[in-house]
Amino acid sequence: MMPIAFILDMIFVGPLAKKITFRLFNPQKDNPVFIVLSISICSVWFMCPLMSLAATILFKGCLNSSIISVWLQTTILNYPMAAFWQLLFAGPVVRRIFGLIFRNN
Repeated sequence: MMPIAFILDMIFVGPLAKKITFRLFNPQKDNPVFIVLSISICSVWFMCPLMSLAATILFKGCLNSSIISVWLQTTILNYPMAAFWQLLFAGPVVRRIFGLIFRNN
């Protein structure tokens, strides 16, 4: 799952989330918190259905007529956890670690 998530985020979701965010917010005028939250929310908005589809195919073995219903159910169940995980844990931890590693001197 990790390679799938990495590829989807680097090639599709990351650039799309940034594109949407920078259409809505101006980095010179708007609060940086809004930009960070917008990128995080857009990432969850796109990654959750894509990764739920991958999980449905890989772990639930639904390559039949029920794939859409199982995928939708999996996505709906995953959204709350994905949003809270991104906004309250993973996002802040990764920003902190990267802030320490790539400190401006």
